[in-house]
Amino acid sequence: MILREQNVCLNVGELAPDFSLPDENAREVRLSDYRGKRNVVIALHPGDLSSGCKDHFRFYQQYLSDFKALDTEVLAINMASVEANKKWLAQTDELGYPILADFNPLGDVTLKYDCFVPEEGYGKKVVFVVDKAGALRHIEVLGTSSEACPNLDGILGLLRDL
Repeated sequence: MILREQNVCLNVGELAPDFSLPDENAREVRLSDYRGKRNVVIALHPGDLSSGCKDHFRFYQQYLSDFKALDTEVLAINMASVEANKKWLAQTDELGYPILADFNPLGDVTLKYDCFVPEEGYGKKVVFVVDKAGALRHIEVLGTSSEACPNLDGILGLLRDL
């Protein structure tokens, strides 16, 4: 069970809230489409795509082959528009996984995952692992610095055990 003081009220073992969001090319991606097929790592990211975001997103890119070998898809969710995500990606290398736009309505999925900070107007940086059955298997709230990265060994170990 995740600690409530981390302000995430979802719990490991619960069914992950389903969503359908457009990727950077406006193609809809639905979490439930992976159910029964692949595990999913969801990288929830705050609204602004800064230079520090490149490091955060490249972290997952660097280990994409490890995730793929463990039958796992990486999905990034960002509280920006499709156009903003596409423009930002045009300034960086191909990531190899989609960045989904949680923009219309703003932060709707981030709110479902209890990671929206309304008084601040942005979402928390959180990593979720969803198994093939659609259950949350890992929840990790990351720090606010650009260097904050998830516990890769823990995530890969969990995925190996699924």
